[in-house]
Amino acid sequence: MELIAQFFEELYHRTGWNFSVLYNAWEAKKYVNGIYIALELALWGLLGAMIIGALCCFLRLVRFAPLRWLVTAYIEFFRNTPGLAQLYFLFFGLGSYFQLSTYGQNGEPPFLSPFKFVVIGLSLQYGAFVAEILRAGIEAVPKTTKEAAEALGYGRWAALYHIVMPLAFRISLPALGNNMAQIVKSTAMAYAIAVPEALYVAHEIWTEHFNVIEMMNVVLLTYLGMMWIFTLIVRLIERWLHVPGMGR
Repeated sequence: MELIAQFFEELYHRTGWNFSVLYNAWEAKKYVNGIYIALELALWGLLGAMIIGALCCFLRLVRFAPLRWLVTAYIEFFRNTPGLAQLYFLFFGLGSYFQLSTYGQNGEPPFLSPFKFVVIGLSLQYGAFVAEILRAGIEAVPKTTKEAAEALGYGRWAALYHIVMPLAFRISLPALGNNMAQIVKSTAMAYAIAVPEALYVAHEIWTEHFNVIEMMNVVLLTYLGMMWIFTLIVRLIERWLHVPGMGR
């Protein structure tokens, strides 16, 4: 690590290319913490999206029509509006109106931190996509499989829980993996409400050193690395859950 730091420091003095985050220990620690926060946002957002999406998928199967309409309205709203606009609406709109994002009169911290608002925003936005992905997965399960479950004595919900949903989840994995990739990339919008993730920290660094080009390259490579790790995990899960005879 010392050799790497020395190399980039000498590179700066010789060429003017200032990758300060790679030789300045304080900035390196700050940037690594920003990466950690970005990963934490992605994991919490993924968990929230999966829970909301699965719940909405089940609710769309109930026979109570008004509940199905409500879920459909939620899905259409969050699928067809920009994620950043949704975050602003949650943080500056609802958060300010209900005093969830504002400090108290005596300086008490807000009820929900900006970090939590980003997690909520990611969960709501991508939960709508997960609901549609799982719905498509359920429809892709062969009709004969559902009929076989009924012939074995499974009720509607029992067949859905024990047979249809496990198969639908496996069928949906590639699309869910793509959705997860979008969540990882969308953590960058946390920058808009001052959550100190990787892009926000990079902005602080290039504001001080005026090394915008260098830091943007570092940020892009950081997200490329995170995407590679998440993609590898998804592929391993796909192989682990692969059902012989289904798909490739």
